Amino acid sequence: MLKAWFISKFRSLYLKLFLSFLATCVLFFAGLFLFWNYYFTDLFYKDKKELLDKRYVEVTRLLSSVQDGSITTRELKYTIRILGRSFNGQVWLVDDKGSILNGSSDNEGKLLPKAMDPVFIDGLHGRSGYALVKMNTSDEHVLNVYTYHAPYQFNNQPIVVILHFPADDISEAISAVRVNILLPLLFSLLAVGVILYVLSRKLAGPLQQMNRAALELAGGDFTTRVPITSHDEVGQLAASFNFMVEQLEGWEDTRQEFLTNVSHELRSPLTTLRGFIVAMNDKIIPPEKYSHYLSICDQEVQRLQRLVTDLLDLATIQNGIDVFRMRPVAVDEKLEQVLEVLKAPIAQKGLNLRVIMPSPESRPVQCYLDPDRFAQIVQNLVYNALKFTPEGGTITVAIQASAEDVSLYIRDTGSGMTDNELERIWDRFYKADEARTYQSGVSMGTGLGLTIVKHLVSGMKGTIGVQSRVGEGTEFCVVFQRMHVPLHNSFTI
Repeated sequence: MLKAWFISKFRSLYLKLFLSFLATCVLFFAGLFLFWNYYFTDLFYKDKKELLDKRYVEVTRLLSSVQDGSITTRELKYTIRILGRSFNGQVWLVDDKGSILNGSSDNEGKLLPKAMDPVFIDGLHGRSGYALVKMNTSDEHVLNVYTYHAPYQFNNQPIVVILHFPADDISEAISAVRVNILLPLLFSLLAVGVILYVLSRKLAGPLQQMNRAALELAGGDFTTRVPITSHDEVGQLAASFNFMVEQLEGWEDTRQEFLTNVSHELRSPLTTLRGFIVAMNDKIIPPEKYSHYLSICDQEVQRLQRLVTDLLDLATIQNGIDVFRMRPVAVDEKLEQVLEVLKAPIAQKGLNLRVIMPSPESRPVQCYLDPDRFAQIVQNLVYNALKFTPEGGTITVAIQASAEDVSLYIRDTGSGMTDNELERIWDRFYKADEARTYQSGVSMGTGLGLTIVKHLVSGMKGTIGVQSRVGEGTEFCVVFQRMHVPLHNSFTI
């Protein structure tokens, strides 16, 4: 259980952010500490190094004078001691066996302390350098000694010149500087760690809330929301998530409503069909009336066919699956062709058809459309007018062309619609008050015609609007962008 808890915590985004930023800050502060430590260490020893270099040059001159007989060994010993006192230290001349030579210090003839062995060996190999050596004194105290060593040939024998001085004071000063550097860095690191922890929680908190909300959403809870605590990118993401949930909730409500409406629309004709079939099987309906009731059943079957066709058509349009075959269309000519087909049902109902076309000077009136879908729009709107226009009424179809747009108007002198009905006419399965419809000779609608029209117009980059007054009639206006073509380039379908 404990292992699983650690694994789950390590996988947490805010912990990864926190540890990543903290590791970066630790590396940065460690590098900063090393830099300042090196800088101040070099600063404290800089003058001493220059002094040891100068004294080494003087020692080599003395050794050279001894070799050419200018001074004696006694004078060498005396002078070297004076040089040692000049930097508060000592000068050791060490032969290749590790013995301190006569004339270098009070330790003449003694072996070099073991703490100096690395320095001595480095010098025998012909290298020079500086080192901080810890030596044990006779009273068992540890003494920090700063040394400079360099090789030299004395009387044709290799020796190592070691200049050293006590460095406890400098070491203590450097230690104090290190503490003064380290403590602020540690405090800063602690403060940065707290800030990073808060920021990491602030960044990852909304993401964790969105994760929980997404799981609740997947379980069907559309009431879940993520609180918006900031106006930055994370806050915008939370707002977008909430908007997505609202959209999904709306789509779910629409889906439920759609299923309810489809069930209702299918149930009514199926119930009618089953009732008649059962009645005829049980001989409740006499055989001489079979033809009448079979005609009713045929109408119900046709109604089911229209419903299924409209549902498939609407699904295809909404999904945008290979719906439109766009090309230049002469709108006035195409409209005349569609109206030729519609004249028969209009005349059968006893209505007048009035057609208004643009003047010949403004032709050709062309738009970039799908001709079949344009015909479907006209048919649906005209059949809608047929349902609501009483016998003797007038249906007006007009085209008005401007320099930029082509407007198609379909007006009727029917019962009109209320404001509430106008707001809902584009909804699927919505049907106006059937008490104000005039159904003689017109098939019963499915409630999907205007919805299909809306999607078809939008799919062809057009707009559609409607105006209506109860008792006076309704006017639909469809607008498409006009194509600019030369007048002599006539186009027909």
